[in-house]
Amino acid sequence: MSKKSIVGDFWHESNRLFVQDDGKPIHPSTISKWFEKFIKQIGLPVINFHGLRHTNATLLIGQQVDVATVSARLGHAQITTTYNFYVHPLKSHDKKAGNVL
Repeated sequence: MSKKSIVGDFWHESNRLFVQDDGKPIHPSTISKWFEKFIKQIGLPVINFHGLRHTNATLLIGQQVDVATVSARLGHAQITTTYNFYVHPLKSHDKKAGNVL
């Protein structure tokens, strides 16, 4: 049973991923603070919540997922945005280029 069905008419449609119990958006820093605490608790290297987006894109591109797919997953309107921000010389790409030569 979803929260939306439980609160019925009191639900606020926000089209957001992270919401309060009634559907209202949470403050953006709430998830960031929770994530920072969570990362420290489980002993992973410190990265901010938005950094997961960059990590996701870099890992996908590093595994040779085509940039058009990565761009679509990130919600970029133009593939050039993805190229400009995420397609930088990765060691795996540099090694591959060296092997080709």
